[in-house]
Amino acid sequence: MIKSKVKNKQIPFVNFLILLSLVVSAVLASSPVFAETAYVSDELKIPMRTGATNGHRIIKFLSSGTALTLLETSEDGKYTHVEVGDKEGWVLTENLMDTPSGRDRLVDANKKLARSRQLVQSLKSSVDELKAEIKQLKAENSSLQNERTNLSNSLDDLKITAANPLALSRKNKELKRELEEARANVAMLDKDNQQLRSNVMQDWFIIGGAVSIGSLLLGIILTRINWRRKRDSWGGSF
Repeated sequence: MIKSKVKNKQIPFVNFLILLSLVVSAVLASSPVFAETAYVSDELKIPMRTGATNGHRIIKFLSSGTALTLLETSEDGKYTHVEVGDKEGWVLTENLMDTPSGRDRLVDANKKLARSRQLVQSLKSSVDELKAEIKQLKAENSSLQNERTNLSNSLDDLKITAANPLALSRKNKELKRELEEARANVAMLDKDNQQLRSNVMQDWFIIGGAVSIGSLLLGIILTRINWRRKRDSWGGSF
């Protein structure tokens, strides 16, 4: 008897749980769905009605691929309350799908492909520009390396010279001595040049005197030769 009473008490409780689950399911089924988007299926056009039956008035026809905002679902799940633009209405749930139509996805894919190609072309141009800049930078780097090597060699020479002041002083003395010798040679060459000019003038003076004396002697000789010829001619006439 006690067991039968316990079973009788458990039956209403189970029935209550079943009823509660049914109510919750009905509430969830009829509750509005916010922030979700569905798309009209690949059918050409579907009607959007004022209510959740075929008897309600058609508000407008929706084209394939139209994005709809889901508001709620009818109790039987056959119709869905949607919003598109500034209008609301009911459409058959079976005509909706979670993703855009294949045609629209193809259009989007082509657009993405075109943008990707443009991006690739832009990246290629950027790569070409970067290659040119890298080439120029390499050339500049090579030039800088050469300058650095030359400066390093000069610095090493300066370090060596600075580290040996006696050698530097000796080198300066040698340079001064060579400079004095060069100046002395120049002075000697100037003196020799002047002496040569004086000798040339003396030679010309002697040559001029010799020419003058020779001309005088030649005149005297010629005069005496003419005189003898005249005397000979006179003696022959007698």
